[in-house]
Amino acid sequence: MIKKVLIPNRGEIAVRIIMAAHDLGIKTVVTLSELEKDTLPAQISDEVHFFPDGPFSENYLSIPLIIDLAKKYNANGIHPGYGFLAENHLLVEACEANKIIFIGPSAENLKQMGDKQMARSIAQKARVPLTPSWEGSIEDILAQSSEMTFPILIKAAMGGGGKGMVICNNHTELSEQLPAVARQAERYFGDGRIYAERYLNSPRHIEVQVLADSMGQTIHLFERECSVQRRFQKVIEEAPAPNLSPEKQNEFCNDALKLCKAINYKSAGTLEFLLDEDGKHYFLEMNTRIQVEHCVTEEITGIDLVKWQFKIANGEQLNIAQNDISIRGHSIEARVYAEKPDDNFQPSPGDITYINWPSQNEFRLEAGFNQPATIHPQFDPMIAKIIVHQASREEAIKQLKSKLNQTVLLGISTNLLYLNNVLEHPLFLEAKVNTHFCELEHIKLLEQKSNLKNLASLSYALLRFNPENGIDGFWRIHPYINYTFDGEHITASYTKEGHGINSLRNMETSFVQNLIIEDHYLRYELEGDIIEAFHFSDNEKFEIIINNQAHHIIASDILPAYQADKTKETNSQGKVLKAPLPGQVMKILVNEGQGVKKGDALIILEAMKMENHLNAWKDGIIEQIHITNGEKVKSNQLLITTN
Repeated sequence: MIKKVLIPNRGEIAVRIIMAAHDLGIKTVVTLSELEKDTLPAQISDEVHFFPDGPFSENYLSIPLIIDLAKKYNANGIHPGYGFLAENHLLVEACEANKIIFIGPSAENLKQMGDKQMARSIAQKARVPLTPSWEGSIEDILAQSSEMTFPILIKAAMGGGGKGMVICNNHTELSEQLPAVARQAERYFGDGRIYAERYLNSPRHIEVQVLADSMGQTIHLFERECSVQRRFQKVIEEAPAPNLSPEKQNEFCNDALKLCKAINYKSAGTLEFLLDEDGKHYFLEMNTRIQVEHCVTEEITGIDLVKWQFKIANGEQLNIAQNDISIRGHSIEARVYAEKPDDNFQPSPGDITYINWPSQNEFRLEAGFNQPATIHPQFDPMIAKIIVHQASREEAIKQLKSKLNQTVLLGISTNLLYLNNVLEHPLFLEAKVNTHFCELEHIKLLEQKSNLKNLASLSYALLRFNPENGIDGFWRIHPYINYTFDGEHITASYTKEGHGINSLRNMETSFVQNLIIEDHYLRYELEGDIIEAFHFSDNEKFEIIINNQAHHIIASDILPAYQADKTKETNSQGKVLKAPLPGQVMKILVNEGQGVKKGDALIILEAMKMENHLNAWKDGIIEQIHITNGEKVKSNQLLITTN
C-alpha cells in the first residue's frame, strides 16, 4: 500500500498528482529544480527536494538519484507523471529491485509500447490497421526509398511529445533529415533508432483513453480529438471527438481494447490513431502514461484517472464496468504556451511580471504557479491548461473563449491570441479541422482584429477621463486628451452624462454604461455588449488588452519622466551573431577562420526542448567563436564575430 509517493516531475502535472495523492491520504515529496522554489508544487507538497540547477541527466533523468531520493524520504511509491522518466522501463525495473511501487504500467508494457517499432509489430499481430513503414539503419531506410510514396514522416523509435519527428517531401530531404532526427532521438530519448512511415496528408488525430487493472479487466473512456497541432504538438483537445459516427467510435474503442489485451496492459494509457479523409483509421502509437489532455476525458466521464493510477498500482480492481461509463456533455482544453506564434512558435522564456487567471467558476485551471514567475529555457514552454465542460460543444467553445479573454500574462509572449483565433475560426466551429489546420490557416490564426482597436482606444479614453478611478483625473481642468495610437494622433473629449466619449477623429460619440474600473481591470457595457479590458501604464505609455489582443498607446499630453537614451551602442556593422534566446549550445558547426555563405548553419542552440539552427546572415569569414559546445548562454550573449 502506497503511504508516500515521490514525484520526479514539475509544473502542472506535479500539482495534479499531489492533489490526487492527498485526496487518497497519501503523503507526497516532489523533486524540483532550485529555480522553482516559488512554484505551486513546492507550496502544496508535504516535502520538497530541490535539485541543483544542472543538466537533466544529473537530476530528473538520473534513475539512481531518483531511487536514492525515494529511500531518503521514505517514499514507497513513485509517480513519474509525463515526460522525463514516465515511459522508461529502467525506472520500473529499479523500483521493483528496491521494493518501490511504480504508479504506472509494467516494465514489459513500457518496452512493448515505448518502442514505436515494437508497438507497430504488436498492432499488426492484433490486426489493428497501420500505415506502411520502413525500419532499420539510416542506410537501410535510404535503400528502401524507391518503395516510398512521399511525403514520409521520420520518427524516433522511442519518441514522444512531438519530439523526434520530421516530414520529408523527397529523397533529398529524407537523406538530409535522417541523421538529424537520429541525433535528436539520441539526445532526447537516449536511443538513436528511427524509422519512416507514410505521411497522411489530411488526417484527424483521434485517441482513446483506457484503464486496466492487474486482474485483466480493461475499459475505455471513449475518445478525444487532438487535431489542432503545431510543430507536432497539440494545442487544443476536446472530448468527445465531434462529427464521429457511433460506428466509427466503436471501431476506435474496440481496437484500443484489443491492443491493451494483447500486452496485458495495466494502468492508465492512451491509444492514438489517425483518421484519413476516406474514413479509414490507422494505429499511431500508445502513450503508456497519463497524458496532458487527460482532463477532458475526466470531465465528460466523471472518472479521476490519476486516482485510479494510484488505486491500480495498489492492486485494487476496477469497480467500473464498461456499461457504467457514459459521455456527459462536451469538454475542451486549451494549452497556454510561452511562445511566439508569429515567429514559428519559438519559445519565449522570461519573467512573467503580472498574472490574471480567470475566476475559478465553470472551468478548470491546471498550472504550475499562481503568482509572477520565471519561465526557464530548459523546460517545456507549456505554462498552463484551461479546461471547460459544458452541455454542448457550442457552449464549451463560448465558455473557453470567455476564460481565455480573462487570462493575462505580461512579460513574455504567449499563444493566448492564437488560441482565441482558433476558437473563432469557421473550420474549428464546424469541427472540420485536421492535423494540418494550424499550418494551412497560419496567417489567419495570427490576425489582429480591427474592431478591437476601436474598443482599445475607447477603453483608454475611459480610463483617462474617469473622475474617481482614472489614472490622472486631470480632465476637470482640460475636458479633452491627446494620444497616439497606431501612429495616428487622436484627440478625444468627454461628456459626463452617460460616460460619453467623443473622438474628434470621427465626430462620433460612444456612450457606455455600468462602467467599472479596478486595478488593471476595466468593464463596461457598450450597445448591449459587455466589454472587458485590462490596462497597464508606465508613465506616458499605456497597454490595453482586450480578448488577448494587446494595444499600445502613448499619451501625448503626459510629460515623460525621462527621455530615451538614443546614444546606446548599436551593432550597425552586422559583424556579430548573438543568442536570440537563452539556451544551451548543442553543436558549433564552424571553425575560426572558416569562410561561410549566407544561410550556412553556424550553431545548433537548444532551448525549451527544441533545436534552433542559427545561420549565417551574410557571406564572410568566422573571426572568433566566443562560446563552446555544451555551454549555457543568455539571451543576446555574443556567440560569433565575423569579418
